[in-house]
Amino acid sequence: MLAGAILLCSIPAVIAALPVQGSTISAAALRARILASANAPYQGYAESTANFGLPSLPDLANVSMLLDGTTDQYVWYHSAAYWRADVVSAEGENDTYGDGGVTYLWNYGSNSFIQIIGAEPVRLPRAADLLPPALARRLLSIAGTDDHLSRLPSRRVAGVSAAGLRVTPTGQGTTIGAIDIWADPRTGLPVEVQLTAAGSAQPVLTSNFLELSQVQPSLTAVTPHPAPQLGLATARQPDINRILNGDGDGDSDGDPFPGELGGMRLVPVPGGPPGVAIYGSGLRRLVVLPLPRSLGTQAFNAAVQAGADLVSLTGQTGAVIRTPLLSVLMVTAGFHHATWLFAGAVTPAVLEKAANSMINDLNHFRFRRPPGGPGRARVSR
Repeated sequence: MLAGAILLCSIPAVIAALPVQGSTISAAALRARILASANAPYQGYAESTANFGLPSLPDLANVSMLLDGTTDQYVWYHSAAYWRADVVSAEGENDTYGDGGVTYLWNYGSNSFIQIIGAEPVRLPRAADLLPPALARRLLSIAGTDDHLSRLPSRRVAGVSAAGLRVTPTGQGTTIGAIDIWADPRTGLPVEVQLTAAGSAQPVLTSNFLELSQVQPSLTAVTPHPAPQLGLATARQPDINRILNGDGDGDSDGDPFPGELGGMRLVPVPGGPPGVAIYGSGLRRLVVLPLPRSLGTQAFNAAVQAGADLVSLTGQTGAVIRTPLLSVLMVTAGFHHATWLFAGAVTPAVLEKAANSMINDLNHFRFRRPPGGPGRARVSR
């Protein structure tokens, strides 16, 4: 009996010690295979560890936990349309389901079951976004064509002889030093991702499988089956709209943002919420959103109390949170004294340039708020 137990316990170590089969696949071919792996089935157990160093800001506590700490989750991935990811922690269990274009969020602790209808082109991060396949494909999809691709030595991850790929940004202004991805060279399925800040030797974010089977789970395994007494709430893009409006509801009324900020062009986001904008290209991108007055004041004060640097902008004072990878800037400006939040994997100088550009635009053109509440402003030229 004892010998059998010792043998079972030694299996993972033996597997890890097996020689890693090298791969001759080119960096470009591996990138293409990873991007084409969205329908590669799998199931397993993954762990992500992040150390972004962000302070806790109002209404963003869940995001702060994801970006500073360890997240363990089980995942069953039938296809890009049908999948399930369960986060199990000391606080309880939170499940996310992709069910044919509809997203379900099941929180056992609060006994809530939310159905999200429609695409979510812009939203806050969720734990499932940190799974190696989703994270790798998202990072590769936004990397610029000029960013440098190179091969890394193969390594064994969760029993897979994975081929390594490194993406090194070539442009100025991004805080990303390298994106390292290991994937099954046959299927393109990413099994480990490391994100390292410029000038840093250690990754800020690591996500990898600890257990993995590339066997397609059944549809039953990825279909939500809530208890009969559990009510179903329906929402559309609930998280961003909740922050902007406080009620998760609102309507669009034109494009409220200038076409360029600090030399960076506005990125079209079809179907995105009207109170959020993305600027830039490749890995040099930032997001901009105006916060409602009460929330903006809380966020600004929380940032200052957490040690944010005060910087002089065009006639205003901004608060900058500097971390190795993510930078955040907040400034109150405009006729309605909205607090504008700028954030991205870019240097603080990039955010300050964009903020000065926004302030100048606010000063030269009259902004008015259409019906629908705070967080929306439109330029009247």
